[in-house]
Order: sequence, then C-alpha cells, then structure tokens
Amino acid sequence: MNDATMELPRVVEEHRWSGRLICWLVVLTLANRMADTAVTTPLMVLPQMLEHFETDQAAWLNASALLAGAIWSPLLAKSADIFGKRRVLLATILVSGIGSVVCLVAPNLAVFLVGRLLQGAAMAVVFLTVALTRQISAPRVAMTAIGIVTSASAIVGIVEPFLMTPIIDRFGYQSVFVVSVALATAAGLCVRLFVPESPIRTSGRVDVGGALLLGGGLAAVLGYISLGQDLGWLSGGMIVLVAAGIAALAGWVVLALRVDEPIVDLRALSRPLLLTLLAVVLAAGSFQSVLQLTSLIAEVSPQLGLGYGLGDTGPVALLFAAPAPGIVLGGTFAGWLATRIGPARTLLGGIAIGTLATFTMLGGVSSFPLAIVGVAMLGMAAGAIGTSGFNLATALAPPERHGVVSGLVSVMLSLGGVVVTVASTAVLNATTTVVNGAPQNSAAGVYLYVLISGMLFALATVTATVLVRKRFGPRQTQRNAGSPGRAHVPTAHRAAPSARHRRAPTPPAAGGGVKKPVQRLAVGIGGVLFAGMALFFGTQIITAGDGTALLGSRQVDVGPDQERVQVGALFGSVDVVVPDGVHVRLAGRVAFGGTECERACSEPGREVEVNVVGAFAMVDVMRPGEVLADEREEAREDAEDARERAEEARDGG
Repeated sequence: MNDATMELPRVVEEHRWSGRLICWLVVLTLANRMADTAVTTPLMVLPQMLEHFETDQAAWLNASALLAGAIWSPLLAKSADIFGKRRVLLATILVSGIGSVVCLVAPNLAVFLVGRLLQGAAMAVVFLTVALTRQISAPRVAMTAIGIVTSASAIVGIVEPFLMTPIIDRFGYQSVFVVSVALATAAGLCVRLFVPESPIRTSGRVDVGGALLLGGGLAAVLGYISLGQDLGWLSGGMIVLVAAGIAALAGWVVLALRVDEPIVDLRALSRPLLLTLLAVVLAAGSFQSVLQLTSLIAEVSPQLGLGYGLGDTGPVALLFAAPAPGIVLGGTFAGWLATRIGPARTLLGGIAIGTLATFTMLGGVSSFPLAIVGVAMLGMAAGAIGTSGFNLATALAPPERHGVVSGLVSVMLSLGGVVVTVASTAVLNATTTVVNGAPQNSAAGVYLYVLISGMLFALATVTATVLVRKRFGPRQTQRNAGSPGRAHVPTAHRAAPSARHRRAPTPPAAGGGVKKPVQRLAVGIGGVLFAGMALFFGTQIITAGDGTALLGSRQVDVGPDQERVQVGALFGSVDVVVPDGVHVRLAGRVAFGGTECERACSEPGREVEVNVVGAFAMVDVMRPGEVLADEREEAREDAEDARERAEEARDGG
C-alpha cells in the first residue's frame, strides 16, 4: 500500500482571516446550499410529482437521492484524496447539475429516478468542502471556517419555503429543478474561478470494486431501513435487499483487508477515530429524530386530550424556523472554540447540549415555549456536532486521507438519522390510539420516542467523554499540527516526508493488527443497525394492541364492531377468532413462521384488517365453527391417547 504524499509546487494556504478566505467560504457555502436544494427541496413538491408520474411510490421518490448519495460517497471521497478536492468537487457539482436537468425533462418515472441517482452525488459536496477547507487554510482558522461552511447554508432554509412556494404554485414542480440547475451552474463557475486546489494529494489508485461494494451495501441497508415501513419489512423484495446489502458490506471488508489500496483502509482506523464516528452516529440519530417529532406534534391540538400537542398554542412557522439559527450559531462557535480547547471537547459540549435539549422536549411536547427552547438548542447541538465531528476526524487523520475520513463522518450523519428516525417512528406506530374515530399517536409513544433519543444522546456523551479523557483533544491536535507531513505546516516551507513516513505499513502478524479495528467498526455501525431493527420489531411485537404471544399461545376474539386487530407473536402462536359474516384482510408478516386464514379470508362480508407481526411464530385466523371443530378434534385425539395408554397399561399388567 502506497501512502506517499504528493505536494503541489504552488500552494495557496490562508493563515489568517482575509477577504480572499471569506470569498472562498462564501463560494463553498453556495456549493453546500446547492447540495441541499438538489437533495431535499424536491420533497416540497412530492404530491405534485406523484400526480404527474401517476404513481404511488412516494417512498422511492423520497429515498432515491439518499440511497444514491450512499453509493457515490466512497468513490468520490477516495478520488478527492488522489485527484484533488476541488477537481472532484467540480465533477460532483457537474454530475448533480446534469441530474437536475434529467429530472426537469424526465418523461416518465424511470428516467426521473435516473436523474435523482445523479443528483444524489450532491450529498458528497458537504464533506468535499470540509476536506478542501481543511487544506487551503491554516489550522487556527480552518476549524472556524469549517463551522461556517457546514452550517451557514441552514439559514437559507428559513426563507426557502416562502421563496419557493409561490414559484411552485405558478410554474409547477419543475421549477424546483430549474433552481437546482441554476445553483449548480453558479456554484460550479464560482468554485472554478475563485477556489484554489487542495495542496496535498496521495498517490495510488481508486479501488472501484471496493467503492461499489461499500456504496452498494450502504445503499441497500439504508434502502431497507427507509423503504421497509412502506413496502413491508418482511416482504420478499425487502429481505433480498437487506441480505444483498449485508453480503456486499461483508465482501467489502474482505476485499479491504486484501488489497494494497482499499477505498477505506480498515487497518488505519485508529481507536479515537472510531470513537468519533460512533459518537457522531449516535448523536446525529438522536437530534434528527427529535426534530422530526416536532413536525409530527406541531399541528396536534391539545384539545384532543392526548397529553401532548402544540397546535393553536403559537406560530408553527416559528417552531420550524427555530433550529436554523441554532445550527449556524452552534457550528460557527464550535469551530472557533475548537481552535482553543480542541474539537473533542466541542463535540462533547454539542452532545451535552443535545442531551439537555432532548429531555427539555419531554415538557416541550405540550408547552410551546419549552418546545421553542428545545428545538433551538437542538439546532445548536446539530451544528456543533457536525462541525466538531468533521474537525476531530480530520485532525486525527493524515492530510492525504482527509477526503476519506470526511466522507466517513458524512455517512455516519446520514446513517444515524435514518436508523434512529425509522426505529423511533416504529414506536409511535406501535402505540397509536383512536380519538374521535381517527388514529392518533399516543402520549406514551411520544414520550417513549423522546426518551429513546435521550438515551442515545447519553451513550454518545459517554463515548465523547472517553475521547476527551484519553486526550484525543486539543493537545494531540496541536502536536499533530506541528508534526512532519501534516497539512498544518505551510507546504512551501515543509521538508519532504521522510522515508519512515512514506513507507508502507508492515502487515500485521496473524491479522492481529487488523482484527481490532474491524471489530470496533462492526460494533459501532453494526450495533446501531441491529439495535434499530431489534427496537422496531421488538416494539411492534410486544406492544401489539390486541394481544401478544411470547413463548406460548394465546387466543384473541374479534368483537362484532372491530375494524382492525393487531396481534404479535414471538416463539409462540396466536389464534384470532373472527365472527361469521366477516371478510379478513391480512396485513404484516411473520418471519420464520407463517399465517393461516382459510374461510375467513375467502368468504365475503364486512372487512376486518388483521395486522400480524412476529418471528418464529404461527398466527391462525379462524371462524368460531373452526375453533369448535378444532376443539372437538383435540378432544377426540386426547380420548384416543388415553384409551391407548389404558390398553398398554392393562397389557403390561
């Protein structure tokens, strides 16, 4: 493996705040705004797109760009370290712009999804601007600059709905993609004209096979998590998707340990870097899930008597706008403070603010003033966590791997948000109640949702505390800043790296040096995935509204006026008895088990939905006559067994 660092003959590096540096940051912030517009703004016109393409596949339209971003990110991250951050940033903006054009003129859904696949490359813009900023400015300004670049575009999110809504109403959903094309054009030209190339690159080649395995595996797993609730978690297609994703990720690990230049060098993932990624994925999932909860309870009226609700208690627009200023303030301040106390401590501070904000939302779900305070603090936490995660990861890695480690942080931010949000939403869905004939989220589900996020924040706090106590913070960062071969020393005055720094690492004996990083990576990322999936399935099984069979059997009788029944089973069986004259429609699925519904599902009558969820179990839907027939058959079999035992005893006597 070749880790040699190539230094360009002409290096542009800003050592202090200047007009030129501010110009660079404005341009890079514009690029990040372009990325936000390409990836998230189309969700504003989702109903119009569904109507235009005559489809009900909202899940695919929602998740397509996210999944595409997971595929693009590993490839673009490694390419940036080899070919230059600015060059790859320009290529990424170009690809995203082409995707916007394709979406604009798409005659059908298939072509539109191809455009979204290209637009998904824009997700890499954030970590590319971070890596570029880290190398074109000195460390005493770079961390603050990263805070500005990663968070300043959020302020546009406050006014975007007010600007875009009248344009959409007049020109239709296509106007969103016209704006995306315009922003991509402007961002590309400005980056090309004003922003210099990164001063440090690494030699080598891009492991395309590894990039496809890693990106495809991440996309498949994220796709299962994002789409499973709409398409069926245990449907055949979803099972194949998640199995393919896990197989691809396993194949990538094997490949990464064998090739000389892997897309992500698992052997170079140090303990502090892995702890950083773990803290980021836990914290990102927590603050994103709580911010989503805010949108779910904002319109619920307290008059419903649910025990929560913010409708008619204050201006909802203020509730949605409150996080954006916090993101800008938290990101910028965390960057500035990191130059003085180190990014490990600012990461811990951001997580601590998020923890306090999350538990504040226990009162905020029913109090508008507390909700404003809570979401504003969550915005500050989000900005601080994102900025500190990028700053700490790049401080812990050599400059020739800034693109890759920034990409890893970006993937953790997305992964945590998807997993925790979907798992928490499952809690809400499993604890619904009925008010005035309409299903509503129960107070128990809402409070449990907040508590889950708070507990994950607490775990992230423990992880970040370990980082600080192990002195992976300011002292190590400052020591690295002055070490040979680091980007913190102006390249024009730096001696060439010594042979000791250029030498390929000695292969670990018997795999011992590789095993620990791989295990840590698997525990950190795989643990979050497993916990999210276990939380989802476990919650739905255990909290099934009409009955759960756990390590046993149970009978559930459906009332004459019931329209929906929800049952769960884990290592057990459930008999659902429906009255005559009812037609049953089965929903849900039992993993490693099955359902039986003969007469009730085939005979006409008033429709009743029987929703089943379980694993290693059996659910049988029957009429009362079938139950009686089964009981008579069991009684007859018991009588025959008793007679046979009596005869055997008499013969033996």
